[in-house]
Amino acid sequence: MYKDKTQKVLPKKRYAEEEGWEYIEEGSLKLSRSARVCMTCVHFRYSCDKYCHTLLTCNAHHRLIPQGAHLTSKCPQWHKNYEEQYGLCPEAA
Repeated sequence: MYKDKTQKVLPKKRYAEEEGWEYIEEGSLKLSRSARVCMTCVHFRYSCDKYCHTLLTCNAHHRLIPQGAHLTSKCPQWHKNYEEQYGLCPEAA
């Protein structure tokens, strides 16, 4: 009986490039009491760092969003997320 003794090679775990980004400058985000907040913007993304902390990011600014600001703030580059055209928006669900 021949047993194949191959070793499995797992890919290196890659972490988000966003870890090196700086936070959005103070004054860039404006408070909003409508549904037009960072979390509903087409540029909003999130990922995790190597310590499994959530990173909230804005791809328009290439910057991190402070925790909690994604729920109450928006910037002039806010753009509608077309979730009704493409389906559910998982970031806002």
